[in-house]
Amino acid sequence: MLTILTGIACGLGLFLLGMKFLTTGLKNLISGSLKHKIQNAKIHPLLGLLIGTLITILIQSSSGTTVLLVGLVEAGLLTLYQATPIIMGANIGTTITAQLIAFKIGKFAPFLLIVGVLLSMVEKRRKVRILGETMIGLSLIFIGIDLLGKGLVPLQNYIRFGEILAELGNQPYLGMLMGFFSTAIIQSSSTGIAILQSLANNKNLSIFAAVPILLGQNVGTCITTLISSVNLSVIGKRTAIIHLLFNLLGVIIIFPFIGYLCRLTLLLAPYNPARQIAHAHSLFNIIVTLFAIPFSSWLVKLSCFIIKK
Repeated sequence: MLTILTGIACGLGLFLLGMKFLTTGLKNLISGSLKHKIQNAKIHPLLGLLIGTLITILIQSSSGTTVLLVGLVEAGLLTLYQATPIIMGANIGTTITAQLIAFKIGKFAPFLLIVGVLLSMVEKRRKVRILGETMIGLSLIFIGIDLLGKGLVPLQNYIRFGEILAELGNQPYLGMLMGFFSTAIIQSSSTGIAILQSLANNKNLSIFAAVPILLGQNVGTCITTLISSVNLSVIGKRTAIIHLLFNLLGVIIIFPFIGYLCRLTLLLAPYNPARQIAHAHSLFNIIVTLFAIPFSSWLVKLSCFIIKK
């Protein structure tokens, strides 16, 4: 058990450290011009969707995007109607992490790490140094995922663990609760999905057990945004509530069709468990966003009803 905990701790530690390096590096590379464009754009819902997707792909954190939006709305730089489609786009952008993991490009991580370290030592060129730090972050993410997967392998020898995961497949509500609380604690849906993919690759978790957990993770990731809005004005709190309402709406829409979603991902990637989870994550967020985008103004009105002046 100590070996398992050590492997998991090291893998998670490197993954989170990599996310921090990657996020910080990308923010320093693109923050100025990108923030300026966001603040001055006349945002059509589809443009907002695209902006939210791209920002989240760049910083690899839907929570980071939504927290940034809360700040922009609080500062009066965006309206709730402009911010809502961007929030929806953030949910699509966060699926890219899972897709990258499923490509299994981790074997190139050591090379990426070496190049990143060398570039980060170029003191006279700030952009080159930041690019190096960004590459270090990306490499640590994949090295961490590899260690996490190896650390989880011994769990398949524990009969009780297998029974618990099998039970989650039969009790979707329990799976969603597990996904919600685990993501609320670790504050990263990307990390949670990486764990699911590692378990699936080790044949410890079926897609039928993974999808309910994934749905719960999507709601759990809202906690960061809610916490960030605690000391803000009414408008900031409404932005956070919109994020929560959208993700809850997604679970309500998809939950009755979990079985169909699982079978579709099995058809799309029958021999790649990690890819199945990545596809389920992407399909879930894309379907929900396409359904919800015409009703974005309703979400704004509902948030105003919940959080009154």
